[in-house]
Amino acid sequence: MKKKQIFIQWDSTNDCNLECRHCYHIGEGQENHLQEKTSLMSLIEVKSMIDDLVDTTQRWKMDPRFYISGGEPLLRKDLFSILDYTQQNKVYTRLLTNGTLITLEKAKAFKKRGINRLQISLDGDKERHNYVRQRSYSFDKAMQGIANSKEAGIGVTISFTAMQSNKQYIEQAIKNSIEAGADIFGVQSYVPIKELGAKDPEFINAHELFKIYKDQRELDKKYGGKIKLLETEVLWDIMHCDDPIKKEARETDKFLGGCGAGYSGVSVLSDGSVYPCRRLPIVMGHISEGLVELITEKKIMHDLRNLNQMKKNTGCENVSHCRGCRAIAYATTGDYMAKDPMCFRNLIKPSDLKEVHIENAPGETLNC
Repeated sequence: MKKKQIFIQWDSTNDCNLECRHCYHIGEGQENHLQEKTSLMSLIEVKSMIDDLVDTTQRWKMDPRFYISGGEPLLRKDLFSILDYTQQNKVYTRLLTNGTLITLEKAKAFKKRGINRLQISLDGDKERHNYVRQRSYSFDKAMQGIANSKEAGIGVTISFTAMQSNKQYIEQAIKNSIEAGADIFGVQSYVPIKELGAKDPEFINAHELFKIYKDQRELDKKYGGKIKLLETEVLWDIMHCDDPIKKEARETDKFLGGCGAGYSGVSVLSDGSVYPCRRLPIVMGHISEGLVELITEKKIMHDLRNLNQMKKNTGCENVSHCRGCRAIAYATTGDYMAKDPMCFRNLIKPSDLKEVHIENAPGETLNC
């Protein structure tokens, strides 16, 4: 039987060569980031974190996953030493990068250290991507980074963050991904700035998100033979999948998929502060406390696993099947247990469920 997974998504650094308009680091405020920069986790602390991940997953008979993000992780000077350590400890590791700094030499070095897949961001055609990233070179260098990764034998998953300003460029981003050599493409939704909530001009509502995923089905018919399109919105799968395990989970009212906040892992900032999810910016402790303490004892983690309370708060009897996005609920209402305003469950018609179903690559998801 396949083991369940526990992950750490780690912001290895706040430094970045881009200045993306939708970046968490911009949204969370400069003062916090200056503080993080002065207390960047040392290599010793990082190795201790990895040791804890290994020990905890062995204790719980689970598989460890380590996702290295940023800022831009390639600006972390000891990155290769960290990758040597994860390889030594047989920890599946993935880099989440903007792709602009990936030379062929670095790609080969990643491959040598056990990196078999990267996640790289593209947010539209050349003009739109450069607008979002606020650098004129960002698109061309990202495309080259994808090509270099492919040449080195590394698979590339493209992450497209859907916002009001780029939602019409999804098909072009798919074309660009194919051209550069990526083999998987997924869309994830933008989390609005908490101070603006649903009034954030980039926020996409439930009707718009529903249309994006319906359109993706048509795009899969068009491009599915050239690239794998991830069906990352769990509602499609939960509501019509005939898989016996998922059917039993629905009937017994158990959590099986969807938002993993509180269940699957934690997010660690560059100074060691811990969030329950990278998109849910509530500090619940420090990684030095240990994963067992953080996952089993913190109130917010217990709240996020309280499906009965979530049902009461959301007014949805089916929320335990997908849980919505707790980060978007928090950003728009201030309550991470509230209804996800991007939920499109009530918009789905029986005819939608009869359409071709996009099969996700085994174990493949987008990281936030």
